[in-house]
Amino acid sequence: MTLPHSISSTVDELSATLAAQLIESIDSAATEGRLLIVGIPAGRTLTPVIDALAAQLRETPRDLGHVRLVLMDDYAIPDGDGWTAPPVTAHYSCRQYGEQVIAKLSDAVKPLTGIGVAHLWSPDPADPEAYDGRIADAGGIDIFYVAVGSSDGHVAFNPPGSALDSRTRIIPLADSTRLDNLGTFPEFDSLDDVPTHGVSVGLATLSDARRVEIVVHGAGKASSTARLLAAEGFHPEFPATFAYEHGNVHVNLDRDAASLLPEAAADATASAPQ
Repeated sequence: MTLPHSISSTVDELSATLAAQLIESIDSAATEGRLLIVGIPAGRTLTPVIDALAAQLRETPRDLGHVRLVLMDDYAIPDGDGWTAPPVTAHYSCRQYGEQVIAKLSDAVKPLTGIGVAHLWSPDPADPEAYDGRIADAGGIDIFYVAVGSSDGHVAFNPPGSALDSRTRIIPLADSTRLDNLGTFPEFDSLDDVPTHGVSVGLATLSDARRVEIVVHGAGKASSTARLLAAEGFHPEFPATFAYEHGNVHVNLDRDAASLLPEAAADATASAPQ
């Protein structure tokens, strides 16, 4: 059996739908007087969703003081015998991306309370194991938005071969993942410029979330989408298939990403001139 999934006509439609669903979760948490803890990837995949969320919040502002954003990964730079995160000013800093997100959302709800910098969490390469504990102590992640690597199905920085019980750790980055990152951070001139290690949540960290929303759009993700939805179970060589072990997951696609799915071919046949 494949994963539950839906296909939007465009990335704008997909993004507006996800943004509206997230606002419902923000409002529900506020009504219940609890935190809303949301895991996010850095980079291209979630950007249109964030833009749609900011637009909807600008139309109907609400307080975001109870929202926490949890970054799934960042690069790890050698630092003596250990590791450190890149400076936030670095073009490839995932923390920088997160700070841009909270600035955009906070600006949209002014003069109401936005998301403070202290409410943006990111894994520390110097102490990666502490991240899972921090998340658990806060009550766990409510929604984790997950992107899928176009070449190898990596999620966060988890490469092919990652274990289902993996937790936040320092990871040597697969060349396939680093090649994907050339598109995520186009300021890199070549593969040699892409760091070789990252700090990343593990597949078990992702699986602990109460809800997982996989977000895939663009023709460049069509092959990985087809492979994910044909898998029928977890395969370590394609890490995104961890989703088959989760009880509350949904795959959100636009038409381009879904173009190689059997139902897309059937729709094309049905709509062809007779």
